[in-house]
Amino acid sequence: MKTILYSDRLQLRDLTSADWPNFLRLHLDEGVQQYIRSVDTEANLKKCFEQRIGPYQFESGQWLSLVIERLDNQQFVGLIGFRCDDVTLKRAEVGYLVAPEQQGSGYATESLRAVIDWGALQFEMHKYIAICCHENQASRKVLENVGFVQEGTLRQHTCINQQWFDDCYFGLLTSQRVSLFS
Repeated sequence: MKTILYSDRLQLRDLTSADWPNFLRLHLDEGVQQYIRSVDTEANLKKCFEQRIGPYQFESGQWLSLVIERLDNQQFVGLIGFRCDDVTLKRAEVGYLVAPEQQGSGYATESLRAVIDWGALQFEMHKYIAICCHENQASRKVLENVGFVQEGTLRQHTCINQQWFDDCYFGLLTSQRVSLFS
């Protein structure tokens, strides 16, 4: 699959083997991972990376990872993607990681809109879901800016570095999305 998406300031493209240093940096960064998961070993991250650069099949339930790059200078911004949560119900879970030096510039919001539009057209998606730690205010704001609605909270659902966190479940019906093209 050759995926290249554009928004006003960004391009989203398939993850390639050349992206390993940036993938590793994001996944080893405790600040980036603080509300997602405990930092994993480099060996485990390499296995995850190898799976994600392989051919993508929506029905597999594996993550489609796309690189976010700035259009003006091709600078690495982060990663974004989704995974099929349920083929029959046409539902996918979205996720994103943004490099610390790129955070706060609206890149996650812009790239999430692009991925949602593309997935709605490419896979006839009915609904997107996102799971976000309650304390991750920046990520919650991204989801809300794109039109996601908090549908529930699972109390003390995730343990990261021996600390329990509530997970907020968000949903967005594709028929209610704010499209890049509207």
